[in-house]
Amino acid sequence: PPSGGTLRAREPTPTPPTPVASRPPASCAPVRNVMTSSAVLRGAPFVLVAACFLPCPSAAIAASRVAHASVPRAAAATRAAPGMTAPPPPEASVTSTRSASPPASPPSRAASPKRRAPPMSNIWELDLYTRPVTNDQGKKLWELLVCDANGVMRHVEPLPSSLINSRELRKRVQALIDRAPVRPAQIRFFRAEMQSMIGVALSELPVLTVPTRRTYALRNWLDQRARDVYPALPGFRADLAAEERARPSAAERTPVKMPDALRGDQWAFVNLPLHDLSGPQATIDASNVGFGSLFPVDELDLDPSTSVPGVLITSQRAEPLSAWMSGTELAAISVDLEGGDLTLEVGIDTQYMFAKLWGLEQREEAADFLRACRKARGLHFIAVQRSFDEEGVQGFWLLRNYDVL
Repeated sequence: PPSGGTLRAREPTPTPPTPVASRPPASCAPVRNVMTSSAVLRGAPFVLVAACFLPCPSAAIAASRVAHASVPRAAAATRAAPGMTAPPPPEASVTSTRSASPPASPPSRAASPKRRAPPMSNIWELDLYTRPVTNDQGKKLWELLVCDANGVMRHVEPLPSSLINSRELRKRVQALIDRAPVRPAQIRFFRAEMQSMIGVALSELPVLTVPTRRTYALRNWLDQRARDVYPALPGFRADLAAEERARPSAAERTPVKMPDALRGDQWAFVNLPLHDLSGPQATIDASNVGFGSLFPVDELDLDPSTSVPGVLITSQRAEPLSAWMSGTELAAISVDLEGGDLTLEVGIDTQYMFAKLWGLEQREEAADFLRACRKARGLHFIAVQRSFDEEGVQGFWLLRNYDVL
């Protein structure tokens, strides 16, 4: 694929654009004033922070810091998640369907128009694992949790350790499918250590099994149970809870070379306000994300003005690039400031080397991205366009990095 290009300045007065070499040598200094404060990403709500090249791995990445740009926004439909319900007890199998019209509750911020909850999704998310609770014999509590991607259906089932095998798991998931109002087309799970058992258990069911870290409804539910449910149970152990929180992070994995099919021409740090993704002012929904995908963010309880950071990739082959990306199960963007690496987290445990951060300025911009990601509770995104001037995107993926929480 092409690995260089030219960024052109959008000047208030007609002046010649600043040319940039398509493949700067490793000793090349960062390019300055590539874009000006008059730059506008037409038809997209991105605020451009820094524009960079995405050259061959051996070349330096040219970068420039630019001023924020105001952008027009088109009207879009509201997307929201339903309100939380009381967690079910772990003593017995419990399946709950959350109401499509949750009861009203005092808003924590300014009142907003009433929003309709999403329907039950045909994408399910599953977790079978121990919890930080032990019984009288000192054995850990095992739980099967299943929910749909919109968080409308939730199933909790405690299991004794003697029943933790693929046959028992298949039997319980099949029973859940048989009585579900919406049968799943896909079941996702995120734990690499359970991949073999879950894969065997679901292999004979008429669903697609997907190992992926894009299990956002399930992770939100697990966070809520870790905070509100398990500490209140007899036998709760804080040391076991701490071990779960200390699981290996992205920084402890070794990135591999990114496939050429995923390589664009240039990339930029960008950001947009949360209200463009959720709420009455939302401009981004399933109708305009191309090959990408979104997930409900209301349960994160963030201020609508929160800045959500992201990476915008431009490429003359934006459509096939987006199609390839949609098949990788994008999970997150990771930043290693010490090593100077920007990596893509994909699948269940794979890390691709996306770019090297050359020089102090690029590392500062990456640090800003990381700080904004933490403030947004891990929320960030990747977008793909043909150019910085294009209207619309070929792919937009809303992501969440749990390693920064």
